[in-house]
Amino acid sequence: MSASLEIKWNGKRFPVEFSSVKELEQTTVKELKQICERITGVNPRDMKINAFGALMNNDDMPLSVYGLRPGCYVTLKVTKHKKPASQEEKPHHHHGNHHHKEAPSNKQTQRAPPPLPNRSTPTAFAPAQAQPAQPAAQQAPTASSPELQGEALLLNQLQKIQDKIDKDITPQVRKYEKTVKEFLNQPSKTDKEKKKQIYMGAYLGEQLMHVLFDLDGFACGPNNLNARQARKEATLLMKSNLSSRM
Repeated sequence: MSASLEIKWNGKRFPVEFSSVKELEQTTVKELKQICERITGVNPRDMKINAFGALMNNDDMPLSVYGLRPGCYVTLKVTKHKKPASQEEKPHHHHGNHHHKEAPSNKQTQRAPPPLPNRSTPTAFAPAQAQPAQPAAQQAPTASSPELQGEALLLNQLQKIQDKIDKDITPQVRKYEKTVKEFLNQPSKTDKEKKKQIYMGAYLGEQLMHVLFDLDGFACGPNNLNARQARKEATLLMKSNLSSRM
């Protein structure tokens, strides 16, 4: 049974076919980059591939560790630096800026005399500046408004997810990182031990993805600033755990 992934790159989409699900799961990130190179012509060294918002930064890891399954998609980004082009463009900008700097200098000399009307402005505009502050105070939401009550419920639900991250998932990720380092420092490594580390990484990856999906499901209104900030911080922490696990 064949399986496929979808690659998103430069506003385009193209499928990558595998002969079986097993082949897809065992394909490494390096091999996927080589496939993308044949299709796009981009050098693998300039590629960054993201899965579920996390960077796939270990070329030796199989795709299954990143939670990729048939029908999933990854995003390909090119990070090639174009220093020569930017350096060539700078002289043109400098020439343009010299011409523009001459015009403002004339304007500044023309605007230099009018300090006299500005001296009378503190007394003339002092009463007008005090008036706009009153409408803002009248529009401030009260503690019993439905909007703030809804945000309180969101914050309560987000706190439960944050507690799960802090007390359950993050400690497991830290323990896994320590175990992997110890495994890599061993003089001899068996295939059984290697598979154990890979399966544990895949399990943690699935747990992290579930939490990310839960966070994506929260719909915070434009005025729910506290809830939006809490969701953003939790999402960044989960992506950090996902990247460090890889």
